[in-house]
Amino acid sequence: MFFFLLINLVVIKVYVYILILISNRMKVLTWNVNGLAKTLQYYPCIYLMNLIQTLFEVKCQRSKLTKDMAIVPGYDAYFSFSKVKLGYSGVVVYIKDTFQPQPIHVYEGITGILDGNIDDDVDKFVYDLNTPAEILDAEGRCIILDFGFFVLFNIYFPNYSNETRVEFKMDYHACVQKRAEYFLNKKGKQVLIVGDVNAVHEEIDHCDPKQSMKDHDITDFKDLPHRRWLDNMIEPHGKFVDMTRHYHPGREKMYTCWNTKINARPSNFGTRIDYILASAELRPWFQNSDIQPNIMGSDHCPVYAEFSSTMPLTAANNTTHNTSLLLAANFSEFKQQNKLSNYFLKQTSVAPQQPIASDTTLKRPHSVSNESSNRTSKRRITMEHFFSKQSKQDTILKTTTSNNGSYAQQKEAWSSIFKPREIPKCKFHNEPCVERTVTKKGPNLGRIFYVCSKPVGPQDGSKEEYSCNFFLWKQQQSSKK
Repeated sequence: MFFFLLINLVVIKVYVYILILISNRMKVLTWNVNGLAKTLQYYPCIYLMNLIQTLFEVKCQRSKLTKDMAIVPGYDAYFSFSKVKLGYSGVVVYIKDTFQPQPIHVYEGITGILDGNIDDDVDKFVYDLNTPAEILDAEGRCIILDFGFFVLFNIYFPNYSNETRVEFKMDYHACVQKRAEYFLNKKGKQVLIVGDVNAVHEEIDHCDPKQSMKDHDITDFKDLPHRRWLDNMIEPHGKFVDMTRHYHPGREKMYTCWNTKINARPSNFGTRIDYILASAELRPWFQNSDIQPNIMGSDHCPVYAEFSSTMPLTAANNTTHNTSLLLAANFSEFKQQNKLSNYFLKQTSVAPQQPIASDTTLKRPHSVSNESSNRTSKRRITMEHFFSKQSKQDTILKTTTSNNGSYAQQKEAWSSIFKPREIPKCKFHNEPCVERTVTKKGPNLGRIFYVCSKPVGPQDGSKEEYSCNFFLWKQQQSSKK
């Protein structure tokens, strides 16, 4: 008994020590959730243990925002929504309400035009860009929070999807760099840039760098504008530290994004495009940084960084964050919900119901009851007849059976006509394929096909481990005459 109590005491001490250790760190987590509503179904408690949690690609417009997304107990939530395409992009920052300091200022957008509070130098720089500031900040991609000692940039960078978006993307990247330099050089603050940069830094961050260079017709992996920009931001060329790579300099396959449409995640065939970039002068307070690939719910995984609590963070007297238009608690729809809930909480007790007299028993009219009974009995007879051992088809088959074959043979022949096609096996692994449906617009939209069940891997990878690229349409289209 004494030994059992001793073990429990040791476990409690270790648990308390872990809690103290965690409480002495400032943890920042960033995650491309690819739809906030869907992620909350997987992880309703995703806010726990993170003092600052930044999410992006929330894919939610304000009119569709629910209270469990916006009003999270113990956290303040700041949202920025897309203004040009509803349910697209969008970012949010959740901050523990006990964390000190709370933000002194909260800015929406990267250019500063949405706040009307922009430095002249930054304003001139933005004005000279090819993409107007109103367009750059129309998609709800950035929230900037000034905590005094450091400034947090939560950004969902534009994707390098096609040539038409290259100018937009690179103008956006240029604004990020200019705004970060403004806080670093003119304001003397440290900067944290967190989010989905939509750029791969090194070859080690890509599952198939050779194929990527081939696809882009380049011989230097970094010879793409967004990759070159990221390389110039990170040491030794820039002023920022890639925190996750700082703690895991040689780790391979440290990916944060996978193509789920081709089932690339099980084989970890992905890329690292999600980062926490800290200004170099924050290095004395670095504690740890890593990815969390085991957390599902999105085509990305979270990335986190921890900083020592000895960072000079002091409670700010300025409380302008409480009046920020981005703070969900200030949204009129949730204020109204709170008022209504308070109203219903003050309801008076309900008077007891009067007992129903015994002579007031309600009865259905006799004729209606009989009709209902007749309909039910007819339906029962019909269903019993349908599921009887000898169906009408069996009777026809028996009567039409001749010397050409027995009844069992005739029945089997008829059944084979309606039998679904067996799942084919791929030629290399000789294993059952998986069924897929074309979702891309075009002449094959909605068509079903079979592919190898193995996960996708590199072009020069082992065929035993990865997909053999088997493909077969479920039904061949008839040729046009």
